[in-house]
Amino acid sequence: MKTLAIAVVGTASLVASADAGFLGFVALAKQSGSNVIVDIYTAVGNASDRFLNVYNLNASTTAAGGFFQQAGLATKTWKPDAANFNSTRSSVDSFMTAGTYSGGAYGGEYYSSTNTNGDPNFSGTSWNATPASPAATTIPANAGWYTGDPTSVDNSAQLLAPLSVGYTRFDSGATATQGNTLGSAGSAGAQYGIWCSHIVIAGTLNNATLFNGVIPAISWIGSASIKDGVTGATDQRISNMAPAPGAIALLGVAGIASSRRRRA
Repeated sequence: MKTLAIAVVGTASLVASADAGFLGFVALAKQSGSNVIVDIYTAVGNASDRFLNVYNLNASTTAAGGFFQQAGLATKTWKPDAANFNSTRSSVDSFMTAGTYSGGAYGGEYYSSTNTNGDPNFSGTSWNATPASPAATTIPANAGWYTGDPTSVDNSAQLLAPLSVGYTRFDSGATATQGNTLGSAGSAGAQYGIWCSHIVIAGTLNNATLFNGVIPAISWIGSASIKDGVTGATDQRISNMAPAPGAIALLGVAGIASSRRRRA
């Protein structure tokens, strides 16, 4: 299944039309005690768009201690816990996901998808822990994850507005296709998103600095593949959560180079 999924993504057609599925990333952040909680979504243009994967992610944080992971064999890596309902959106834990379990709320809460699989770039024990392995407080270079079932309801797009209540929203800048051409104008104004990550860092949320390099801060640049629900094509683009001057050119160069945890 993993080999097939990667092959499909690698040979998929690249789309840059107005209907293209992937618009960029949307991050929703809030303060929770002494930590900053951030849920990241792949912003999509249509309610019928579906998540395929995130890949070539290069993400880091300047926060002390890196990304926070709960202790425990099932919760100290980037793999979502498929055995226990024990991590809410406001919990102190970091993980990746390919949408939400059953595609929506269950008992008023959201859980990460049991179909989430890490690609080989989640090396060592960063995805699959051992009893003696340390917590995965960093994300390996060019890491990626994908859905094990592209037809699953888990991949359904959600309305971002109700999920944003109580959170500060951050939008990514313009996306670029792998052909080094601009795609969408970015995720600002996107109405729909598919949950792809829940991350936690220690510190105090500063709306002006979280994604621009001031401590504590998060850097998040990567690509995503979305199955466009309107055209049926696969849309692949790269997007940067914190576009600085010259970032659009960087996106083009980078493009060429190329379970269940609960969300309350």
